[in-house]
Parts: sequence; structure tokens; C-alpha cells
Amino acid sequence: MLVVGSLLLASFAIWWESIDNSFHYDDEHSIQLNIHVRVQPVASELVEGIALFFTDPAAFSRDAKKGMYRPLLVTSFAMNHALNLAVGLDGYDVRGYHIVNLLIHAINGLLVFWLVRLLWPRRSWEVAWVASLLFISWPLGSEPVNYISSRSESLSALFYLLTMALFLQAHISVWRGWYWACWPAMAAGLLTKSTAITLPAALLLLDVAMVSRFDISRVGRRFWRLVVPAWGVAAAYLFLIISNGFLGRSLGKPVRDHTKQLLTQTKAIGHYLYTLVMPTHLSVEPQFREQAVANPTVLAGGLLAVTLVVALVWMWQRRHGSALCLVGIGLLHMLPTLVMPLNVLVNDRRAYVPMAMACIGIPALAMRFAPPLPLRALVVATLLIAAGLSAGRNQVWAEEGTLWSEAVARSPQMPRPHLFHGNAFKDRALHTQDAAQQSALWREAARAYERALRFPSDDDIRLRAYNNLGGIHLTLGNLEEAEQTFRRAIEHGPNYVDALINLGNCFVKKSRLPTSPAQREAWLEEAIGFFRRGLREEPNHFLGHSNLGVVLQDLGRWTEAEQSYRQALFLHPHHYGTLTNLAALLLRKAEQAQEENDRNRFLGDSEHLVRRSLTLNPAQDRAREILRLVTSARTSGGS
Repeated sequence: MLVVGSLLLASFAIWWESIDNSFHYDDEHSIQLNIHVRVQPVASELVEGIALFFTDPAAFSRDAKKGMYRPLLVTSFAMNHALNLAVGLDGYDVRGYHIVNLLIHAINGLLVFWLVRLLWPRRSWEVAWVASLLFISWPLGSEPVNYISSRSESLSALFYLLTMALFLQAHISVWRGWYWACWPAMAAGLLTKSTAITLPAALLLLDVAMVSRFDISRVGRRFWRLVVPAWGVAAAYLFLIISNGFLGRSLGKPVRDHTKQLLTQTKAIGHYLYTLVMPTHLSVEPQFREQAVANPTVLAGGLLAVTLVVALVWMWQRRHGSALCLVGIGLLHMLPTLVMPLNVLVNDRRAYVPMAMACIGIPALAMRFAPPLPLRALVVATLLIAAGLSAGRNQVWAEEGTLWSEAVARSPQMPRPHLFHGNAFKDRALHTQDAAQQSALWREAARAYERALRFPSDDDIRLRAYNNLGGIHLTLGNLEEAEQTFRRAIEHGPNYVDALINLGNCFVKKSRLPTSPAQREAWLEEAIGFFRRGLREEPNHFLGHSNLGVVLQDLGRWTEAEQSYRQALFLHPHHYGTLTNLAALLLRKAEQAQEENDRNRFLGDSEHLVRRSLTLNPAQDRAREILRLVTSARTSGGS
């Protein structure tokens, strides 16, 4: 218990600063705007919601097109939301999500301890303790701890490590429960992330090298009892994702051809190895480009890959079972991401399980051959340096501005950091009351989007950069430039929803310029057309509903406008713009109300909404004016 307590204490001491860090990046579509995870702490609703995650990959995201089959991961998000509500917090209070991420990382550290004890039972417990501390403190773990969506990697790793530990424990224990527990653990890993598909091969390697000590006949005698069930679980998972269509959609539109994938990921081997050993220049988006032709970097990566294969063969021939397992399992776990063409070329979290394998092996190797006294000093120094670097990573991940400014500095030729850095400037501008500072932030955001457009990128990044740049023009009143930019985005992606909705916003802005009533109505109808077109593509787009409400309100269709606003708030309860718009509509309804009770009800609801809006963003002149009018109306009504 003392060992467990010390490892948990180390985990919380190093990573506790991450607790208040913000949501990031994919968290928006998979958590914050995903209505499927918004379950109440009621048993029936929890059961219904969780059942959906296991049957429909679209429940993974706000956008069904981004659906993935990771039901246990989404279940963990839903449980976070429900637990927050149960203890009186907002469902999206980020602290609860971070605590779960931190606990998963700490449990993985305990599993590292268990695996070391199973692999080398005659070694001192200190070897396992140092390995666990190294894993817990190593900076490469900062992304799975700080980035909520990266829980997919750490939670899958938990079940990956647990399956291996149970498998090894089953061979030294008379209790058969260890053996039977392997397969649910493996299934849980697959239901968290598909990279666990390599577990059957990992277990076979463990059996051959560690349990059977390279006696193939012993493996053969246990083949049906120990090996086949693992492949059966994997086959059942494949059947499941074929049946629900997830595998077909994943393979249907590869993002690059096999030649580019081979060249790119050959180069990636060196990147991952360097990042694993020297985690001093980590970034949410490393400087790493797609490779179409061989170059010295690719050749170096190829040489490294050949060296690793030769090393594995040598370990096999020399019967170095533990080294063979650790290196082999690390490579096996990386294999799906190296083979499958993915949108993101490389990222730090993919090396999470290889990091565990390295942290298991290196201390054991060092304590076997190094002199005790210098080694102890080196271990202490390494752990302190690693903990300090990890604490620094917590600060980088604190909010979008710090995260993406570092990414821009370390990956200046990658378009995604510039795009999200621009978003950080944009959000700061929207929350700033100082006019001069706001103007400077808008300029910085525009420059960031323009830089994002200069570099080769996939369609998604290019479309978002055009759309966000157009959004700045729209906010600043440059309607002609805004319309041209949105139309450019639609030329590249005719069904790109954000640009369709923002183009509708252009016509709303035009309708408020001095013009004839007929022209005003025509522009508003055109805006409605773009909003409805966008909502056909993405029915859960909260801004589409919110902006449609604005047009309907301008046309005097107040009942429909209120329905649109409330639908937008159902999809995004914390959108201050929609809260302000609905408050304004209810104020108008109060002014027109014939009955005193109706008037008071509308004013009360309006005040409640506008105060919520100002809590979320105090830098809203319009919201403050609405609050002043509501307060004045309530005062005059009661006098």
C-alpha cells in the first residue's frame, strides 16, 4: 500500500496543475457540443445513453460525419457529465474530466509496476517502483493527461497493459479467474480504441518469449486454450465494426495513397523514437510534412526500421525474451497508425504504450549493469528533470492561446497551428472590451488565418481558415470582403456548413443597411435559404439554428424565432450570443404583452438569460444594454 500511495501521490503532485486547464481542439465536437454525452445522473437515462454509444458510431460526435466506434470512451465522457451534475457542478466543468484523465494515467503507472513485478519476479521492488515513477513523470504523457479527447489513448492503454498483466498473472497463479479476466479487458480496449487490435499478437509474443521461454511446443499445447480466444475477441470486434459500417467508412476514403503513407510513416519512426527519448520539444502539432518522394530523412527512418527488425531477430536468436517483448510490443502497438492513412500524420500520444514499454525496460536494464551509487543519483536527477518538464507542459496546455502559440513557434510551417492560433486571438477579441486591444487582436487573428492559407493543407483546414477569415471581415463590417471569402470557401467545399451559415449572416447584415423594404425582405429570405441549406447538411449545428432565429425575429415571426433560439441553446447551452438574442426577443415580447403576468414572466426570463450571457462574456455592449432595459422595465412596471 505504501508503494501504491507513493505512486498516486507522485501522479497528483506532478499533474494536479492540469485540473483547471481548458478543453481543447476535438473536445468541442466530441464533448462540448455532443448532445449524446449530455446525460442526467438518472439510471434510466444513463442506460439509454450508453446503449446508444454501443450501437451507433455517430454518437461519438456532434457531426455524424466524424463518427467513430469508441463506445467506452464516449461512455466515460457521459459519466463525467452525469457525475458533475450529481455533485452540483455544471456538466461541462472541466475539472471532473481532468481528474479522470489524471487517474487513468496514475492507474497506468500502477500497471507498469505490476508488469515489472511479473516480468522479473526475483528483482527488487525498487526496479518496478522506479519504472512506474518514470512512466508517471515522463513529459510524453502530458498530452493524454491534459487533453481530454486524448483519453482515447490512455484509457485504451489501460486495458492494453491490464490484459498483458492478467495474461502473465494467469500463468503463475492457480486461480483461473486471471485467465478469464483477460478477454473482457481486451474487449474493453477495443471498445475504447481500435489500436488494441494488436493485443492478440502481443499476447502471443509474451507467451512465446516469457511464458514458454521460446519452447514452441509448449505454445502449441496451449494454443486453443490461450491463444485462440484472443483472436476470437479480435474477430468479434471486426465483425461488429463491419456490421455497424464504421470500418467501411474508415477505409472508404483513404487520405493518401499507400506510397505516400509508407514514405511518411517510415520518416515518422525516427520522430517517435526521438520524442520518446528527448521529450523537450513536444508540440500539439509537430513540424512534420507528408512525404511523396524518398529523401535522406526517409532513408534514415528506413535504416532505423531495418535496425529495429535486425535487433528483434538478434533478441530472438539470443533468447532475450523480456527485451524482445518490450521492443516488439511497442512496435506492434504503433503498427495500425503506421499502416493506416490518417489525417493527423504524427502526434505525441501515439507513443504512450511504447513509452510504457521503455519505462519498464530501461530501469531494469540500468539496475542490472550500472553501479548502484551513481545510478541512484542518476535516477533521482532524471525523475526531478522529468517532473519539472511535465509541470511546464501543464502550463502550456492551460488554454488555447498558450498551446497554439507554442505550436506556431515549434511548427511554423504547419497550417493547423496558425488556424487555431487565429481562433485563440479571435476568442480573446470577442471577450475584450478595450476597443484598441480588440482591434489589434482581430488583426492578429486575420494574419494567423492568412498564414494558415499559405501552406499546403487538407481541405478541412483550408475551408476553416477561409471561413474564419471571412468571419473577421463580417465582424468588422467589411461585407464585400466577407462575402467573397465565404464564397471562396464554398467553391472549395460546396457543402461546408460554417461557410454556408456565415454567408447567410452576410445577407442578414446587408438587410440592416439603408435599402427598400422589398430588397430587405429578399436578402433575409436569401439568408434563410443558406441557413436551411447548412442545417440540412448538419442538423445539430447550433449557430445555424441561432442565426435562423435572428432572421425570423427580423421578419416578425417571433414564435418560430424563439423555437430556433431554444433549439440552439439545447445544442449549446453556454453560447452567450444565443442567450443574448433570446433575451432580446423576450424583452420585445414583454413590451408587446397585454397581460401583466405575461409581461413579468417575459421580463424575468429575459433577465435570467442576459445575466447568464454576461457571466459567460462580460464584454457584450448589447447584452448590457438589454439588461439595462429589462431592469428599467421591471422597475417602471412595479412603481
